[in-house]
Amino acid sequence: MEDIKDRLGEYKYNFFTKLQNYLETELYFYGSIKRIDYISNSSDVDILVITDNVKSMLSKIQSYLNINKDKTQKIFQQHTIYDKGIITGYKIKYEIDENGIEFDLLVYDEKIRKAVLQNVYDINNFPLYIIIPLYILKILYYKLQIITKKIYNNLKCHLFTCYFNGELRYYNKESAQVIMLDEF
Repeated sequence: MEDIKDRLGEYKYNFFTKLQNYLETELYFYGSIKRIDYISNSSDVDILVITDNVKSMLSKIQSYLNINKDKTQKIFQQHTIYDKGIITGYKIKYEIDENGIEFDLLVYDEKIRKAVLQNVYDINNFPLYIIIPLYILKILYYKLQIITKKIYNNLKCHLFTCYFNGELRYYNKESAQVIMLDEF
């Protein structure tokens, strides 16, 4: 977390340090916070936890963040460019609080550590030909506000799909590689 301390700012850094200490496990940050396309006070923060007891970890997280179970979704994902298998995890979306903290926290089982960390590596190391259009999209959405959130998300998903599948084709959200379930 030290490598992104300046990007997080002191309040967010302290918030995540306390969360990490409470959970007694490492928080893995990934996505734009680890790349050059992070936009301060606009981009959310993506985090994941790998644990040998998923249910217990989810309870700890929900308790610490004071959020209901219904904020947790079971997800099925196709990870990495190389491993096309489907893995499961849980996603907790923490909405913006009074201090501007917003993040997605994913929880995975220790058994799939290798695939999860490979995916984190792939996402954190997008090539420039992906980062540049992604950054332009973020400017259009966050700063200039000339595209809607739906358009932003669809174009971002399309860009990611093109990269991870190695092909260019129209992508619609109905065929997403991540499936959210309402309850677990």
